[in-house]
Amino acid sequence: MRRMKKLATLALSAALVTSTGAFPALATSTGAQGIDLSSYSSFGPMAGNGAEIITSETAAETTADTATDAATAADSMHVFQNALGTYTAATGAIVIGPVSAIDTSALNDAQNAALDELFQNSVIIGNSIGNGFANYTKARTTDPVLKNFQSLTANGYYIEGAFEEISTTSRHPFYRGQQRFVWDSVQLMGAKHVFLSFGTTEVQYPTVIEDYQRLINHIIAVNPGVDITVISATYIYPGKYYGTMTSPNVKKFNTTMEQVCVANGWNFINVADRLSDANGDLDPVYSSDEYIHQNDLAYDIWTAALKEYGLKKLGMA
Repeated sequence: MRRMKKLATLALSAALVTSTGAFPALATSTGAQGIDLSSYSSFGPMAGNGAEIITSETAAETTADTATDAATAADSMHVFQNALGTYTAATGAIVIGPVSAIDTSALNDAQNAALDELFQNSVIIGNSIGNGFANYTKARTTDPVLKNFQSLTANGYYIEGAFEEISTTSRHPFYRGQQRFVWDSVQLMGAKHVFLSFGTTEVQYPTVIEDYQRLINHIIAVNPGVDITVISATYIYPGKYYGTMTSPNVKKFNTTMEQVCVANGWNFINVADRLSDANGDLDPVYSSDEYIHQNDLAYDIWTAALKEYGLKKLGMA
């Protein structure tokens, strides 16, 4: 009975947080469409906390109730996060959904210190959208997450182009004063956490999913043990579609890429739907050029999602 009341309260809380009033509406807006969450283990580091409570004969009954409450609270949190598209897959992949499941606006010293340590040796790889994030990080050197990012980004860089020969006309990102293949640069900088930001322009290429996997696998082959996280492609400004480069196609790309990440044990962060308007396009409030590029308000959302991912990975949320 106590469990049912808590789940009922949880459902109400989710409705208030999302302003939708119902979980089904969330399900239709997530990047997890087509994924059967029931086939995955959504019980991350928090699961089983109740079993760690030390009992005594004199307080057995009280402790049993406490353990039940702790397990119920942990279970309820996972139910809440799953409803928002956030879960941990059986492969170990962490997926951060389209609606915030964790408040990162006022973290404590312990959380900030843990995030600082976790994100050390991180790098963002991407095109002009990722380059915008890289520039955003450079102006925020006291943030426990952002201060740890290096960047391998370039305007006009794209997934298929990552395999092109380096030349005077190629768009490979520079590192240590020269253009290099990103997998080599990752090795040189000793990066341990690779975050990739591609897809908005690449949806025009029929082989984009296969090419993305090839790029990630090449990075891993040169850098064994590196942690991979894909940041979702973001949508396009209303009315600014170009051929097959449309927000609905970006949505399909994200849905598929999330499944690919889950299958391979790579992490996936959905920032696209956190930045979308009611029609599924890039909300103009987050646009810097009325096209595909984003402003600091958008990258504030990216940062919150990254912190949510970090806390989930650390078992602190």
